[in-house]
Amino acid sequence: MTANAPVIISTDPVPIGGRLDFWQSQVGSLLTHLECSSCASDTFSGRITAHLSQPANLIKIGAATHEIARAKPKLSQAGEEQVFICLQTEGEAIVEQDGRRGVLKPGDLTLLDTSRTFSADFPASMSQLVLQVPKALVRKQIGSVERFTATVVTNHSPIGSVTNEFIKTLARSYDRLPPAMAQRLTEHATEMAMMAVASCVENEGAVRSNASNGKSLLASRARAYIETNLRNASLSPADVAQHLGISRRYLSTIFASEGQSAERYIWDRRLARCARDLRDPGQSSRSIGDIAFGWGFNSLPHFSQSFKTAFGKPPRHYRKES
Repeated sequence: MTANAPVIISTDPVPIGGRLDFWQSQVGSLLTHLECSSCASDTFSGRITAHLSQPANLIKIGAATHEIARAKPKLSQAGEEQVFICLQTEGEAIVEQDGRRGVLKPGDLTLLDTSRTFSADFPASMSQLVLQVPKALVRKQIGSVERFTATVVTNHSPIGSVTNEFIKTLARSYDRLPPAMAQRLTEHATEMAMMAVASCVENEGAVRSNASNGKSLLASRARAYIETNLRNASLSPADVAQHLGISRRYLSTIFASEGQSAERYIWDRRLARCARDLRDPGQSSRSIGDIAFGWGFNSLPHFSQSFKTAFGKPPRHYRKES
């Protein structure tokens, strides 16, 4: 069984004079409300292929030259809190958000937050792969999204190159993959892209480090270290602090400024990883204990109680209903 058929939207059947309005309407329905304009409105064309899944959608967009702008969301649009992870595959894109301006060339990627204003200019025919992800999910992994918007991860960086190839290969193969595998790989692509953006900001900060952004950069480094070491049952805030070269008290201050603790963050990320594996049909033969211990838990009763508190049902019921 392969993945569900994608949703395809094309301007081809639409009379030329109405294509731009049609495009804006369809993009608004599928992605988020945007204002679209084009200097080539008389010859505009575009096509969207959307692979819809949970928790992230993978969407291919190809169109003639145009500009898009996300105005301040209306109250009726307040629930549309999503993040677009945009990978440029053809042409260029000039993106602006939160006072940052970036130019995307083929192979580069960036992140845009639909809950606030942004703009993107495509000066020539373009193609992008877009991962559409709930903002809450992004915030859990990298913290405050505002620090990363319109940051460009170039294809010349090692992590940018690896992420670029992974997402493009996934898009080419999506239709031939079993649904559960396609969903799992889309989650991996999302995590890789977020790690790439966070790493880029961290590296830039190392060059121009200052007191105003120091905590944000340390928080990103802490999350990346935790994500890499979640399987280590002995992972503790003290380990994280030592890796960063700071005191445990200062680490607590960094996490407290974002309304959580380092211990809670480690715990939540482990629970999220376990939930993902319990949903995965490919891991149905693994016992719940094996999955829990594999992500660093060392007490099955304690894990089961924590999982029920986080997800509203015991892990066994969660697996059956997924």
